[in-house]
Amino acid sequence: MHHCIVELTKKSFIPTKGGIISNSNSVKPKSFRSAQVGLLGAIGCLLALVSGPVIGGSLSTPDGKMLPRTTSEQAKANADRVVNFSRTVTELSRTYTISYLTECVDNPYCVARLQGIQDAADKYGMTLKTFDSAWSLTAQTRTAEMAVAEGVFDGYIFGPLAPEPSCKLWQRVLVPTGKPVVTVTVPMCGDTDWTPGTAAQFQQQGEVHYQELVDYAFASCESECEVLAVGGFVGSQLQNYWEGAVARGLEKYPNAKVVVQETANFDPRMAYKKTQDALVYKPNISVVVSNWDDMSRGIEAAITSSGYKPGVDIRIYSAGANQGSVEKLIAGTMNASLALLPYDEGYYATIALAMAMEGDPINGHVDESWLPLVQDSTGTPLITPENVDVWRPRFGGSIFKY
Repeated sequence: MHHCIVELTKKSFIPTKGGIISNSNSVKPKSFRSAQVGLLGAIGCLLALVSGPVIGGSLSTPDGKMLPRTTSEQAKANADRVVNFSRTVTELSRTYTISYLTECVDNPYCVARLQGIQDAADKYGMTLKTFDSAWSLTAQTRTAEMAVAEGVFDGYIFGPLAPEPSCKLWQRVLVPTGKPVVTVTVPMCGDTDWTPGTAAQFQQQGEVHYQELVDYAFASCESECEVLAVGGFVGSQLQNYWEGAVARGLEKYPNAKVVVQETANFDPRMAYKKTQDALVYKPNISVVVSNWDDMSRGIEAAITSSGYKPGVDIRIYSAGANQGSVEKLIAGTMNASLALLPYDEGYYATIALAMAMEGDPINGHVDESWLPLVQDSTGTPLITPENVDVWRPRFGGSIFKY
């Protein structure tokens, strides 16, 4: 039976420090984060009741728009459950062996996420084995098959590389094991967050997250301003989210005009070159939006080498909010950065897997903005010069353990 836990309401709910703010139509939300999730979740729940349970089936409106399965209040409750387990449960019923099927182990985000997974595994005496696909769908298929063939794992943490291929891989290889699977970062199977049949899904780089950053950047254009938008890999799901956020931001903020839109593969060197070229072609650019702080390092260097002052002549809005970004926000060379939480993502995904193996799965989406690193400091994932003094990132600098 499909269980629906959604309350139909005319209000939206905004994550803030200390809990949920109920937001009526007469009050402007402080954050984009959940402005429509309550209603969409209710619609999605009604559609699910009609269509019945499906492993990996997506929810959508008649016009094809994908709907979230988890409301903001549910995402908060899910985060509270996993945090409470970590704080109160000191030992598991037995020793577990777990597998981490990852997209990568070689960039700051992936390194920090792996550290979080390892720390949580160590806390509960779990044995961890990592299988790296090195950003290759072919390798991801091979490593997943290898992991299952070993026949020793009690659960899996899975980082989907692409929604549909990774969905088919999960269904073909992991579902038949009967073991719990927790996914991280990218949703799959056409879902915007959690996919039924998985034990939990953790995310901080979805549509609502990027939209919050883009809206903040475009709202800074009090008069007409020219914008350079720099994204990651062409065709990737993260790039689809990013381009969608930019397009919606342009509809909402007509003063913002994107005059150059580029991809730089999350590479600061490529971002440097493409920003230099953009400033030659469009010298009146005054805003740059980027969805990765490493790219923004290259963007800042290109702005400086082109004779402009970063953060002043050309404002930079980025994603990551790592230790390097904190320094730039304080120095005034960056104007905002969306907090990404790779260490916490890995740590709490492992806790959620432990819960599932112990018979108490989350069975839902966890928006990482509800985790303590955000809620006990800034109360918002958007890090700006106004709140950077209380933000303590767990990557791009020292790794803080729990």
